[in-house]
Amino acid sequence: MVSELWTPMGVTDYSVAPAGHNAETGGQIQSHIFQVKDPVTGKQNKFYVLTDETTSDAHLEDMVSHAVDKWLTEVRAESHKPPPTPEQRKEIGHILNDIRLYRARREQSSNGLAYYSGINGGENDRGITGK
Repeated sequence: MVSELWTPMGVTDYSVAPAGHNAETGGQIQSHIFQVKDPVTGKQNKFYVLTDETTSDAHLEDMVSHAVDKWLTEVRAESHKPPPTPEQRKEIGHILNDIRLYRARREQSSNGLAYYSGINGGENDRGITGK
C-alpha cells in the first residue's frame, strides 16, 4: 500500500481502489484518485492514475506530476484566449447557420441524409450542381 506520496501543490490524494487484473501478469491493478485545483483560474479537476504491483512510488509521483502539468497548461491556455473579433463572430454565425440548415434538410429526408454524393446531376448542400 502506498503511503505519503509527494504530490505537486494543490493536489489532494483521495483514495486507492482496485481496478482489475493485469491480463499479462495476473497482478492487481489499482486506481489512484487525485484532485487538483488551479490557484490561478480556480478550476478543479479529478483524475485517475492506474498502477500495478511493478509501479514504484517514484514512478507514480512522476505520473501524477505529468498529469497535473498537462492539465494546468491546458486550463491556463484556455482561460487566456482572447474573445473573437467581429469578423470571427460573423464567420462563426455563418457556420452555425449552415449547420442549422443542413440539420433541417436532414430532418425533412426520410432516411436522414440531405444529399447523395454518388448521384450526378443533382444539387449538393452548397447549391453546386454535379456534372
